[in-house]
Amino acid sequence: MFRVLYRDLKHSIKTRESTTIHFSNLYNVVVVLQKQNPHFKTISQTPEPTIPPSFTVNYLINSCGLPPEKAYSAAEKIRLRSTENPDSVISLFKNHGFTKTQISVLISKRPSLLLSDTNNNLKPKLEFFSDSGFFSCSELANLIASTPELLLTGSLQNKIIPSFNFLKSYIGDKASILTIFKRWPKIFDCNLEMVVRPNISIFQDHGVPDINIVKLFITYPRTLGQKPDRFKEIIDTVKKLGFDPSTQMFQLAFRIIAGMSKSSLDKKLAVFRELGWSEDDILSMIKKNPCCVAPAGEKIKRGLEFFMEKYKWKPADFMLQPWLFSLSLEKRVIPRCAVLEILKSKGISEKLKVTTILKRPEKEFVEKYVNKYQEEIPEVMIAYKCEIGFEGFGEVGGAAELSVEAGEDHVTTVEFAA
Repeated sequence: MFRVLYRDLKHSIKTRESTTIHFSNLYNVVVVLQKQNPHFKTISQTPEPTIPPSFTVNYLINSCGLPPEKAYSAAEKIRLRSTENPDSVISLFKNHGFTKTQISVLISKRPSLLLSDTNNNLKPKLEFFSDSGFFSCSELANLIASTPELLLTGSLQNKIIPSFNFLKSYIGDKASILTIFKRWPKIFDCNLEMVVRPNISIFQDHGVPDINIVKLFITYPRTLGQKPDRFKEIIDTVKKLGFDPSTQMFQLAFRIIAGMSKSSLDKKLAVFRELGWSEDDILSMIKKNPCCVAPAGEKIKRGLEFFMEKYKWKPADFMLQPWLFSLSLEKRVIPRCAVLEILKSKGISEKLKVTTILKRPEKEFVEKYVNKYQEEIPEVMIAYKCEIGFEGFGEVGGAAELSVEAGEDHVTTVEFAA
């Protein structure tokens, strides 16, 4: 341990940095050693001296408003040598209506902004967005604070201007454009005129309705950011799987297939074949729910094996319940099936189907099948927490910790800590 301290101190002296940074480095090493070994003590048993923070940390706290812990984290990514450039960056944001809180959030997310060229990079980009008249001062500040990548990626002339003009002409709606920015922060890494517009034309040539194209672009904008050759390949694959380009299911299948390589898709299809599915079975299943090939191959295999081995399901059974592939095996399927098995073993809910309990909203399931019987049959809560194995499928994880939060549909959901 002392060799580590000595090496760090020796390195600091060689670099001839300020005494502040020497002590800061030494103090950081001591803190790390104390965290790794609670029995580690400094040579002196006196209370730790007040170590002056480094210049960068001090600036981040006092000038940018970062909390100390975030300032130290940000200081690991940049090193300031003077206040001149950072001050000009902060001043620029203030002049464009950014609040202290927004500046703090912005710098916390992307501390490298303090090193940016104010006059030749940041200022022209901010002025372009401001002068466009498309955003109010507060809207622009909120947008950049939440999505700083819009300033950090792309050339103003070659990418930002043509891409932004394309968005205004093709999408038009401000709220939709803001949604696109938030869902594709690095959108200006590509020239939308050169990439997205050709892909839209390809979609149109294959009979995809404009309303479906716009909807896909707003909800999953990166999907249309594929290189045109790859874009055509995905369309051909989706059509071979039996999807009609004029339908919304085609859009869903396209989005899912676009998220994986051809080799990855082939491996997932091989999983179905290995478990005895015919080509017709596989295609029928995918047409009913393209999400069945969204998980990793191993997850698909475990899910299929669970129902095929435990409940003796055939491909036809899965086709009647295509939504099952959207459920988490560990977080939803196995805990609920374990509860069901225990209730049935006690002569309760003997006629209840597994698909019925899997469909129940989380709050309803917990109240009806766990809380209701918890005192009479304590095992239901143990099973629900995955603290016991599921008969016929082996152990699942270890003791789990319950964390309750409200889902999008305002139904209480339960997640399990690993």
